[in-house]
Amino acid sequence: MLRNQHGVTLVEVVIAMGLVFMALLALSGLAAVSLKGAATAKHLTTATFLAQEKLEDAKLTGYNPTIVSAVEVVEPYESLSEFPLYKRVLTIDPHTPTSGLQTVTVTVSWADDEHSVSLATILAE
Repeated sequence: MLRNQHGVTLVEVVIAMGLVFMALLALSGLAAVSLKGAATAKHLTTATFLAQEKLEDAKLTGYNPTIVSAVEVVEPYESLSEFPLYKRVLTIDPHTPTSGLQTVTVTVSWADDEHSVSLATILAE
């Protein structure tokens, strides 16, 4: 004869705990990926900001007719006081793509040059 059962068996508890554990394990993996993505997004945003800032400075300075060969200005790691994890390189290529134009490129790197963002513009006489 079967009687009414009031409770759960040990096997049911172990199975339920296993399911909860697997769900938590999956969520912890998702959290790790999410945190890494957020850190990458922060670096990309900061690097883009630094590149845009330098590019705007170059635009304000304008075309420089005294530049006759490529110029590279490096701001090494730890030289940007508020952003010591980033390196910024400004490159000016005269007569590129044609005479009377200069291509200005700013590259911002981080993680010992493993990652970088580059922005460019063209200045005219």
